[in-house]
Amino acid sequence: MMSFISLKTSMIGATAICLSMAITHESKADAASCPSPIPLGLTTALTGNLALLGTQARNGVEFAVDEINAGGGISGKKLALTTEDTGASSTDALNAMNRILEGKPLVIFGSMISPHVFAQTDVVTKSETPFLVGATNAKVTAQGSKWLFRTHVHDGQLADLIPEYLVKSLGKTRPGIMAVADDYGLGASKGIQASLAKLKVSPVAVTSYAPSDKDMSAQLLEIKDKDADSLILFGRPADVTLVVKQMGDLGIKLTTIGNSSIVAQTTLNNLSAAEADGTYAIGGMIPQTSTDAKILDWSKRVQEKYKVPADNFTVSYYDTVHMLKSIIEKVGCDKPAIRDALAATRDWKGMLISYQADARGDLAHTLGIYRNKGKTPELAGPIKENGY
Repeated sequence: MMSFISLKTSMIGATAICLSMAITHESKADAASCPSPIPLGLTTALTGNLALLGTQARNGVEFAVDEINAGGGISGKKLALTTEDTGASSTDALNAMNRILEGKPLVIFGSMISPHVFAQTDVVTKSETPFLVGATNAKVTAQGSKWLFRTHVHDGQLADLIPEYLVKSLGKTRPGIMAVADDYGLGASKGIQASLAKLKVSPVAVTSYAPSDKDMSAQLLEIKDKDADSLILFGRPADVTLVVKQMGDLGIKLTTIGNSSIVAQTTLNNLSAAEADGTYAIGGMIPQTSTDAKILDWSKRVQEKYKVPADNFTVSYYDTVHMLKSIIEKVGCDKPAIRDALAATRDWKGMLISYQADARGDLAHTLGIYRNKGKTPELAGPIKENGY
């Protein structure tokens, strides 16, 4: 559906939430040559079992578009966002992308669901449209597309940092691994096993579950029976919630660490304080742990609008729209120029991290280490990808 997004202007201060860069007279002229409105596309899961995640992409993109339009747009041109629901199917994701492409958008935002992005990349690349995604499978940016950029941290980073923190900081050497059985989870599991091997640690059990599974007790009991001292858990909020609950039901107490689903508010809302307490996550930075009043206010306003808390993906997609705004202000609405500007991004300051493009098209290299205190995630500290 086509929507001309407008909302009250958010003046969120000097912490880079405003995120607009100074514009020269020449860049204003470039942006002034853009069409009115400036067409943008978004495909994400709004229904089905991936909707808890997919709506965060919508919320982040839409909230930023609202702000920009309320502030007068870009050189007076409003942004027009067209959103298509992918559901849970990769086939449906491709069909949704084809519908988006019919509208000839200037830029397309793809979701954080890796199988969907894999299904869409070829057709978007052939259209020569900048494609900005949050999908976390490390191989997403290894497809050889010069049009695809990722603005969220990825599982390759987590696959290195989670084992390192578990072994070196938490002192655990007998982990079990449990991951959702799709490109997202199995790719992460493979990377985690390789990183553990570099640390001379062998997992006592490597298990997985289907995205639609509701009973993970067999996998949990296998890990327990093999005398694990910890659990590395990789999944999405809905299934991570089930795993943590079933650990409690089975009386299994293991140091548990995984991706940011463990500290996602959509997970914590469905766990008791006792179930959530003490679990660890490494992942994208989440706004609720910030001490900056302006960021906490932004998070509150997002929750008031969408009735769900902002998470790391909301922040990433919000930042991405404002990054795009700053690029259009400089280079106008020429697709190759936008692509080149994305590839040249250096130290672009977002809400919680700075973005820097590498040769693959990855722009996010700073992650957070979190520990749940009851149902409240606490930031133990930032951690950066090696080399950054």
